[in-house]
Amino acid sequence: MKILTCSNSCPRWEAGKISPRSPGGLVPMVIALLDQHGGDWIFTLPPDRPGTPETVRIGDDVVLHPIEPGEELRRQHYDEVSIRLILGLLHYLHDTSEQPVFDDRMRAAWAGYEEVNRRYAKRLVEVSGGGDDELVLLNDPHLMLVPEFFAAERPGRRRLAYFLGTPWCEPDYFSLIPRPIRVRLLTSLLRCDVVGFHASRWADAFLRCCARELPGAVIDGRTVHHAGHRTDLVATPFPLDTGTIDKMVAEPPMEKWRGRLAQAARGRRIMLRADRLDLWKNLPRGFRAYEMLLERRPELAAECWFAAVVTTPSRATGRHLAYAEATEEVVRRINERFAVDGTEAVSLVRPAADDDSRHCVLAGLSMSDAAVVNSTYDGLNLFAKEAAYVLPDNASLLISENAGVLENLSRFAVPVDPFDLAATSEAMEAALTGPGRSSREERRSMLRGETVSGWLEEVFRL
Repeated sequence: MKILTCSNSCPRWEAGKISPRSPGGLVPMVIALLDQHGGDWIFTLPPDRPGTPETVRIGDDVVLHPIEPGEELRRQHYDEVSIRLILGLLHYLHDTSEQPVFDDRMRAAWAGYEEVNRRYAKRLVEVSGGGDDELVLLNDPHLMLVPEFFAAERPGRRRLAYFLGTPWCEPDYFSLIPRPIRVRLLTSLLRCDVVGFHASRWADAFLRCCARELPGAVIDGRTVHHAGHRTDLVATPFPLDTGTIDKMVAEPPMEKWRGRLAQAARGRRIMLRADRLDLWKNLPRGFRAYEMLLERRPELAAECWFAAVVTTPSRATGRHLAYAEATEEVVRRINERFAVDGTEAVSLVRPAADDDSRHCVLAGLSMSDAAVVNSTYDGLNLFAKEAAYVLPDNASLLISENAGVLENLSRFAVPVDPFDLAATSEAMEAALTGPGRSSREERRSMLRGETVSGWLEEVFRL
């Protein structure tokens, strides 16, 4: 068996080894698959690796194929279409009073999106031998036209799967983009044998979009028949790499971070969250909910500490920067109101570039009484799975009703409405002052049962 995979996300590579550029998400999963099966990985070359050859061999079995779009295509494909338009759509981020706008600038950007997808498909055709032992795995909303272009060159090709790590929006919201584009995206994805999501609700939303936008489609359960092709939908979340976590918790950086965090906590109970500063992570509302808790019970500022480990997106937009400023402003306000003897009531923890942010997160979780995920809409949220694995016995895990991971961890979690600050505040109070609701061993046993091989079998129906 051999894996051929495409993603916008990319790894680091050095001295014949590949590793994630950041913790969590797609890249560690792809690395694990290639370690087991070998194959080819096509991805967008990061701007910090100029001059990289078109192919990079890693050991005997893995070949990397960086795609260099150039800065103008990168801006059109990544910034304008993939991030602002498509991720904004799938995460319900558009302010519909003024967004999105399909003018000449957006049409030019869409042409750039097409061109990058065409280049990916061309490279995929070049590396594909067409053998029965090949599994083609496409990823990321950045590449939703690759199936269309690839199928035109490899008609009838089987074992082609597309996995979307994002949510999928409902038909009314999907119709914010012009009909020719939304029909084309759906039709392209239905060239695949399998389309996968982290949660059933995202798969079901995709089916409803197909039912509305493709009159000729026949939907039978989680199968779509369209244009003479059958596509199965699957809902299977990424597994947590528990083996790697078990190794990390015994490494020296864990003790370093435990010491730093213990010094900041000063003996107080800890509630932790960890997020990249993406617009859907909902940090300002989460801190505002905690502020409401301190307004009711100001004494908890001396007993509890709410910490957020945060990282910045690699290509932050103006909207991201404004969102970061809003987050920092609410943190400043809370500390001005509730800091005790100069000790912060809430904190943003930003590991330096030379620090391991994942060790920081795991160290914080091992010391915490509660963890919070209150994203507005989230495809999965791997931090929640890390929390379920690492949190001490009887700690509380609060998870947004709109995070895909809630389906996976429902019996261990307290669901929270990410838009209802009063209810979130009450859930935080219960988490910090009452007993937890789940056994650490039960959580760990379930997560250890999830494997990369099992995920691959579910996606490809092996």
